[in-house]
Amino acid sequence: MNKKEITILVCALFMMLSLGACGKVKEDEFTVTQQESSMQVGETVDLEINDDEDTVNMDSEIKKDEDINTENSSINQQESSPQVVESVDEEMTSEELLDLFINGSIDAVDSKDMTSKFNIADFNIGSEGWDSYSIGEKIDLDNDGENELIICGTYGGIYLDARDNKVYTFAMGDGNANVLSYTYYNGEIWIMYSNSMNEGYECYHMEKYEGADNLVAEMSFSAELVDVNNPEAGMKYLLNGKEISYDEYTAFGSKIFAAEESTN
Repeated sequence: MNKKEITILVCALFMMLSLGACGKVKEDEFTVTQQESSMQVGETVDLEINDDEDTVNMDSEIKKDEDINTENSSINQQESSPQVVESVDEEMTSEELLDLFINGSIDAVDSKDMTSKFNIADFNIGSEGWDSYSIGEKIDLDNDGENELIICGTYGGIYLDARDNKVYTFAMGDGNANVLSYTYYNGEIWIMYSNSMNEGYECYHMEKYEGADNLVAEMSFSAELVDVNNPEAGMKYLLNGKEISYDEYTAFGSKIFAAEESTN
């Protein structure tokens, strides 16, 4: 083998070694790149898993808070709902009893039917209907030194009295022929029922009490046709069943109506 052939062989061998080394480097670089990519994917998966765990934990906390809020709301509703009691054991004042009725804690008894009871919830308190009611003032309507409660409403509403540790109806409006109100006469309060629903007829009945169950005086005055079949016959005027003049009737009526308090 001459010198030229040896040189060519050496060059060929060198080229083979160079190509082998280059391939090895490329392979190592690919392996490293693949490992880095795998690490990045792993980190992304871990982050997503952590995010999912945080979301689940947050949802769990929200659900717990909602359950607690729902439970507290139920407890508050139970605490705020008044409990109606059948009777009051301890002796209470009339004001306290009337307040218990207003709060819905006790029922009132119909004084004309002791087996009949009703609650403040039975009234349309605060509604806009024609049959709506509202809580009125407390005032001594039976001249006994203790206040009664006025429930204002249709036909004059209803007046309630408290005695013997219970609340009772005292007076009640009953249609257009019996509209309830009260008035002052000779320094005392009188309960008044009015009927002026028919043309050519009006009648007013007054009652004075000294205690809700103690009626001590009554009075009535009215104006009506002399002959219901002949309106031109004129009117007659009565005070406690006795006929009086028109001037006497209007003078008396004016005094009563000027002091009247409507409770519609």
